[in-house]
Amino acid sequence: MNSEVKTDIFFAGLLLIPILILAIPYIKNKLVTLSKTKYFSIISLPISAYLIYDISIESNVFGLIGLCVAYIVFFSTYAASISLLAVATKSEDLAQ
Repeated sequence: MNSEVKTDIFFAGLLLIPILILAIPYIKNKLVTLSKTKYFSIISLPISAYLIYDISIESNVFGLIGLCVAYIVFFSTYAASISLLAVATKSEDLAQ
């Protein structure tokens, strides 16, 4: 595996997460309640994105575990922010 696989996983997650959140309201509601209780931090996004960029897929087991953790942290924070954005735009009356 090479770095193209990491990029493919990254962009697939960026495209599929908003679709899943909008298609399944339970996930959106659960992420909103979790993010309101401060389980997610926006500071983790640049750190995890750098780790995804820097860690090689061909590294040892600890590198692969770090890469998986970076993906999980990035995509969970991204999903929480997308769900909060969906709730905020739905609650506001945009057709004024």
